Amino acid sequence: MNTVPRILTIQDMSSIGRCSLTVMLPILSALKTQAVPLATAVLSNHLEYPYHELVDLSDHLKDFMDCWEKNHVDFQAIVSGFLATPEQIHLVEEAIARFGKENQMVIVDPAMADDGHLYSIYTPTMVDAMRQLISHAHILKPNYTEACFLLDISFSTDPISDDELKRRCRLLHDMGPDMVIMTSVPSETHAVVAVYDGIHDDLQKLSIPLVPVKATGTGDIFTSVLAGCVMRGYTPYEAARIAMTFTTHSIQATVDNIKSMQHGIAFELMLPELISLPNPERT
Repeated sequence: MNTVPRILTIQDMSSIGRCSLTVMLPILSALKTQAVPLATAVLSNHLEYPYHELVDLSDHLKDFMDCWEKNHVDFQAIVSGFLATPEQIHLVEEAIARFGKENQMVIVDPAMADDGHLYSIYTPTMVDAMRQLISHAHILKPNYTEACFLLDISFSTDPISDDELKRRCRLLHDMGPDMVIMTSVPSETHAVVAVYDGIHDDLQKLSIPLVPVKATGTGDIFTSVLAGCVMRGYTPYEAARIAMTFTTHSIQATVDNIKSMQHGIAFELMLPELISLPNPERT
């Protein structure tokens, strides 16, 4: 029996900036899981920099999947992140159809928006394609902005009641996912995460004091820890709590030691937190 779970992770590789695969691979390794990358593109750096170079690998993704099928490779989970075109979104659906198994974890991070705005390359057609993709997810992990776009609801930073938050999570659950883990729920003082179990219609909230800086890559760090912890046997709620805490600690460590967010969050400083995680206790 393979005691190291194998996770297929589908997203881009940005060489500079600490996001996407350069975050997913080391974090999953620290959590004693194997990350198998299916890189949709290779970028010189992420798109927050003024210049970038990009090599689109979309035309090769089916060949990779064909090869894995011939080699009888299987995966215990599938995680998708940033996707740059409708075709890439549809290729993730194909990967789930090919390699997904009954009761297999599929996490979709609809990495397409932040701070009330879609990323510059995202179009209404791509949002529609993402709505189709999330129907295949067991866990949907949007930030609050992405949840608003998926639901076609106007974005606002105004506080949201628990009843309204639960209603929105329920609407996302109705689109297919069993669970919704929503980050960046509006708060002036805390990082707030909503964990919604659609099967039992149960909403729980997590919060931790905000580190008052603008940081890129937080969603990728959170999703990586979430996926790895669920594969370690933690419940989604426990995994979300660990992910929230690790992400916040990593931001604080960057502020304290690097004193700049120019090249992303220095999560490497905090990897011992993940390496030393005990196995979850179960009665």
